[in-house]
Amino acid sequence: MGIFDFFKRKSKPLMAKKEVKNAATVIHPFIKQCEFLKEEFGLVVPQSSIDCLIRFNLPVDHYYYSLFWHFDNDFLEVFYNEKFIQWVVDRYQQVHGADPDLKNLQDQLDEAKFEFNLRNDSFHSNTMDFDLINQCYAEFKASGEELMITLNFDYENLLLNTELKGYVGQNYPSFNGLYKTTAGIQYKQLEDFKLLEDIIQNLLDEKEKNKNFPF
Repeated sequence: MGIFDFFKRKSKPLMAKKEVKNAATVIHPFIKQCEFLKEEFGLVVPQSSIDCLIRFNLPVDHYYYSLFWHFDNDFLEVFYNEKFIQWVVDRYQQVHGADPDLKNLQDQLDEAKFEFNLRNDSFHSNTMDFDLINQCYAEFKASGEELMITLNFDYENLLLNTELKGYVGQNYPSFNGLYKTTAGIQYKQLEDFKLLEDIIQNLLDEKEKNKNFPF
C-alpha cells in the first residue's frame, strides 16, 4: 500500500466522526431565544427553567412559555425587602429631614418596582425621578445584598436571581397578608415558592387525571 493510500484510508473515519458531531449540535429554538433575550434585554433565564421548558415541550402560546417569546421590560417586577426599604427611608430622611412626608417616596417605590431595566441594572421612568432609589439600589448591591427581580405571570412571579432563582412565588391579588410595612413604607412580598418544573409537572398530572383540566 502506497503512502497516499494509507492517508486516504485514515482520513475516512475522521470525516465520519466529524459529520456525526455536526449532526448532534442542533440548538433548540428556545436556547436561541434565551441567548437573544440575554443579548437584547440583559435577561438571564434560570437554567432550571430553560431545562424544564424544553423537556416539557410546551406549545409556544402556553401560559408559562409564551412570555419568553414576547418579552418586554414591562413583564419585570421587583420585590423589595425590609433592609432595602429601611435603607431608602434613611437616605430620604437625610435629604428631607427626620420626619418627612413619605407619600412621595411611597409613590416612587410603587412605580419603580415595575420600571426596572435589566440591561442597565437600574430603575428608569420617563415620568418619575428614581435617582434616590437608584442610588440606594447601587449601594445596596455593593454591600452584597439583592432585591428579588422577577418575571410577572399575572399572579405568579418567576425569580431571576437570589438563591430562589428558577422558583415561582405566589403574588395573590388584594391579599393583605402579603403586604408589609417598614419605616412607614408599605410593600408587597411573595410567598409559597415552588420550582417552575414542579408547577408544570403538577398541571400535567392533573391533565392526565382529568382530560377537561385546562392546561
